[in-house]
Amino acid sequence: MRDVNWFQDGPLPANTIYGSYDYKLVILSYIIAVLASYVALDFAGRLRVEKNSRDKVYWLLGGAFAMGAGIWSMHFIGMLSFIMPMPMGYDLFWTVSSLLVAIAVSCFALYILRSNNHSFINLAIGGVIIGFGIATMHYMGMEGMRVHVQIHYIFSIFLLSILIAIVASEAALWLALESNRGTSRKQFYTKLLSALIMGVAICGMHYTGMAAAVFTPLAQHVHIETVNQNLLAFFVAGITGLIISLALMVSTYYKQMLKVVQNEREFVNAILNNLDDGIIACDANGKITVYNKALKSYQQVPLGKDLRLSDYLHFTSPNNQVLEDEETPLKRALQGEKIHGLELLLKFNNGEVRNVIVDGQAITGTDNSTMGAVIAIHDVTDLKETEKMKREFVSVVSHELRTPLTSIRGSLGLVLGGAVGTFSEKAQKLLDIANKNCERLLLLINDILDMEKIQAGKMDFKLKQTNLANLIQDAILAIKMYGEKFNVSVRLEKMFPDIIVEVDPDRLMQVMANLLSNAIKFSPTGGEVTVSMKQQGNQVRVIVTDSGSGIPLEFQSRIFQQFSQADSSSTRGKGGTGLGLSISKAIIEKMGGQINFSSQPGVGSQFYFDLNNVSVQKPLPEIPKIGLQNADRFLICEDDPDQAKFLGLLMESAGYAVDIVESVAQAKKCLSTTQYKAILLDLILPDQDGISFIRELRNSEKTRELPVIVLSVIAETGHSMINGDAISVVDWLDKPINFDKLLQSIGKIKTKIKDKIPVVLHIEDDIDMQKVIRTVLDSEVKLTSVSTLKESEELLAKQTFDLIILDLLLPDGSGTQLLPLLAEKHLPVIVYSNTELDEEYSKYVVDALVKSKTTNDDLLSKIKHLFNGQQQEGGHYVQ
Repeated sequence: MRDVNWFQDGPLPANTIYGSYDYKLVILSYIIAVLASYVALDFAGRLRVEKNSRDKVYWLLGGAFAMGAGIWSMHFIGMLSFIMPMPMGYDLFWTVSSLLVAIAVSCFALYILRSNNHSFINLAIGGVIIGFGIATMHYMGMEGMRVHVQIHYIFSIFLLSILIAIVASEAALWLALESNRGTSRKQFYTKLLSALIMGVAICGMHYTGMAAAVFTPLAQHVHIETVNQNLLAFFVAGITGLIISLALMVSTYYKQMLKVVQNEREFVNAILNNLDDGIIACDANGKITVYNKALKSYQQVPLGKDLRLSDYLHFTSPNNQVLEDEETPLKRALQGEKIHGLELLLKFNNGEVRNVIVDGQAITGTDNSTMGAVIAIHDVTDLKETEKMKREFVSVVSHELRTPLTSIRGSLGLVLGGAVGTFSEKAQKLLDIANKNCERLLLLINDILDMEKIQAGKMDFKLKQTNLANLIQDAILAIKMYGEKFNVSVRLEKMFPDIIVEVDPDRLMQVMANLLSNAIKFSPTGGEVTVSMKQQGNQVRVIVTDSGSGIPLEFQSRIFQQFSQADSSSTRGKGGTGLGLSISKAIIEKMGGQINFSSQPGVGSQFYFDLNNVSVQKPLPEIPKIGLQNADRFLICEDDPDQAKFLGLLMESAGYAVDIVESVAQAKKCLSTTQYKAILLDLILPDQDGISFIRELRNSEKTRELPVIVLSVIAETGHSMINGDAISVVDWLDKPINFDKLLQSIGKIKTKIKDKIPVVLHIEDDIDMQKVIRTVLDSEVKLTSVSTLKESEELLAKQTFDLIILDLLLPDGSGTQLLPLLAEKHLPVIVYSNTELDEEYSKYVVDALVKSKTTNDDLLSKIKHLFNGQQQEGGHYVQ
């Protein structure tokens, strides 16, 4: 029966068995301890950097097995190294149990080390628990030796071994934390040194525990066969070394793989962070995974969260309308849409606003599954500011240069024409040079202004059906003298005299002038330029062919770019702005056509454009801006002739008659003989300032009530000067004039129809409805009613009306048949019918009312508003 007393009381017994150590196995046990310690430190580092929770479990279990097997193997080999004068054997249960305890203790240690952040108390408690676990593993292994001997322990040394186990565990935890900091080289040396120290500590605990043991023989000893201890030790060491080696190989391979991935990730991040463009990417679930440095400089955004970008930044349309979350570029790209050149405003929470152009698309895998989406944000704020400044500079300089250049050109023309006598041949040549370069400067300025208008979308196109052959003949006639200057003839080949195109004739003439002048310039002396037409289905092609040397191949790809000119000996010095073809391309495309060219070096070039060939029918009349009969007349007082002419054209296009004067004296003369609805007045005039003129108008009985609208670059200054005086001005508008604002100002002036009752024609076949309308309008207008289209046409030929009320369903046809005739007569029309008016006819009418939806008061109100000049917004014609 075994003695249950573990500890040795009193002196050592006389039959104490003493043994000795096989130092080869002792050294082997130390090596195993070092390797096990290194594995523990390495796996602790792997656990801390691993992000995937499932992979963390694999590293924890694998590391626990390798580390536990190593520690157990060290202890087992350490026991085998102790040689006693009797054969030894080991109990399988206790031996395996001690191995399981070693694995469990290792698992607990790695679990503690899975995170980088630990408190001192947590590490201290963890070290105590691990120390007791290792001691338990050791003494359970010793328990397996009870098959052959009886073991008691010296209590003091037993406690010392446990204390060493705890201290070793505490040291191991601290070294494990420190060994994964710094560079890879530093980590390797730190782990190696730590493993050597931990090996000493683990061996110290083991051999201290062995020193605490007192071996005495059992009362009855049964002889059994045992294996050779050296062979068993090296076998266990080999198996353990294999396990540790495999663990280190896996860890090292994984570390290298992670390093490659990390290097690639850092390389990609470096690329992204060195881009000037902002990059945002998300995974398939919409979680933000990339938000590069270019954007972080404006607003930080946390990554890897299911967040809304709108919590940090906002995409809005160029007109400041905030986009919904599903309309944002990233969400659209994630849904499979490919985004290119999308102009938006990007607003950050810190108040920063940037003009951006966004490109984006979905990120797909090799199996075409959507892995996420990415958008590139190109900041064009500075570019837009630069372009704005450039446009303003070019516009101001061009306008300021054009005025004196026009005077210079006029003066040179007079001088060259002999107005001041004749000059010497040398002086004549200098004047010719001056005149030629003045013309070139004016051409450049006009081209620049045209280009600026096109880019700003402000070039007006008055499209109308035009005979193309006649226009081409006019263009050739206009360029004839230019061709004679270069001794180049222009010949018209095959023409189609009946082809009609819908174009702006003036703009198309500008295109023809550009193409013909280029063809003439680049044709040799005595050469010929031909112009021809070609029908292609529902399109017509106009071709201009020169007999020059052709366009160099390297220049052909940029021939339509701004300021592009071929730089070769044959083309250098031909002159020109380099804008003509760019402007021509924009004009043709605005009119629904296309322009292109073909050229062979040494043979010549063909420039051609295609336009839609519209059917040859009587064109519909141009829709005027309809006002009341006897359109109101305005007086424009402006000393800049270009400004005055431009303003006059705009007013006339709106249906108003105008007189233009350039001085206060001329204005007073016109006011004495003509009654005007209002005066449009500049404050800076050559003979009197505008403020004093306004005061004179208000002091005169005849002009006291005359409405005044000020149009001036010093409108705001003038307003402050007159502020407080009992002088009424309808509006103060700064130059350049916004015509829409001017029309709004004119709308403030109530039209007064004096001594005249409006005459209205009601076209309606329902006699009862005629009576109703007559009753409603009886006190307001003089009403004439007819029932058919024929009656209305006869009456319109003989009589003048101020307004037409039109039913659409008539006995002899549709009321829409009458609309073009009414438009030609400048008559406002209110459709009042049981059926709705088709959209294509809405341009002809002031309003379209459905009888079932319109009360008598509604109809009366519409007519009153019309005659009082207060037509509501939304109608086609607005005074």
